[in-house]
Amino acid sequence: MPISRKQTRRLITFGGIAVIGALIAFMVFLQIEASRNTEFKRTYEQIILDTNALTQEYTAEEERWLSQDNNTLIQVIDRYLPRYDRLIERANTLNTPEKYESAKNYLVSAIELERQSYEHFRNYLVTGDQSEYQESSDLISRSLEQSVNADAAIKEAG
Repeated sequence: MPISRKQTRRLITFGGIAVIGALIAFMVFLQIEASRNTEFKRTYEQIILDTNALTQEYTAEEERWLSQDNNTLIQVIDRYLPRYDRLIERANTLNTPEKYESAKNYLVSAIELERQSYEHFRNYLVTGDQSEYQESSDLISRSLEQSVNADAAIKEAG
């Protein structure tokens, strides 16, 4: 049975509506994805700012006590380590779009290595073991490398 002109117009109308609906859905998807990327980058940047501020704060405390009193400096480190743990947790729980996954992983690694560095420095202060001091220095260098990698990865992802 042949299709009438009326049925053809209906098919074209419904087809057009379906295409328009698909385009709108795709545009909404793109908007949601752009919003998710923006939110990730905002939160990611805030974690970096918070980490930098914490590092500066810790460094000032370390400089204040370094030449005076190991016990006080050990207490300072003990107060700061949980703050690094919280930054690591925040970074690990980021809602990360796939294209930013490596940047997030580098960021987490940088913070973890920095934290470990302070832990080994604490061990050095307690024991006087020079290998702990060397490990602390090596870890802080690796942390800086991971920070550079994180910067490169976030720029590459866009």
